[in-house]
Amino acid sequence: MKRSIITTSDGSKTIQIEDWDEQYHSIHGAIQESQHVFIKTGLHHFLKLYQPNHLSILEIGFGTGLNAFLTALEAQTHKLKIQYEGVEAYPVLEEELLQLNYAPLIAA
Repeated sequence: MKRSIITTSDGSKTIQIEDWDEQYHSIHGAIQESQHVFIKTGLHHFLKLYQPNHLSILEIGFGTGLNAFLTALEAQTHKLKIQYEGVEAYPVLEEELLQLNYAPLIAA
């Protein structure tokens, strides 16, 4: 399965599976998508409803780890204890991971 690193519209990178013409994240913005879907409408919504101080998350399709990274940042911000489990059928290779630019863009 041939994969390549592409740059999305928000400047963040994602992995494209060329054989399937699919990407791990939206081509309109990997970080933007994860912030909106996973953090804002997922994690923040859950926190507002239940106000937990600890929780468990199971992510089927761990992908690039972007959702886990953003969740770790949110856990620090909100002083939460989060047990995070991710399952991935096609793990990201180290050379692919080194090409992703999430930390510099999020820190900016």
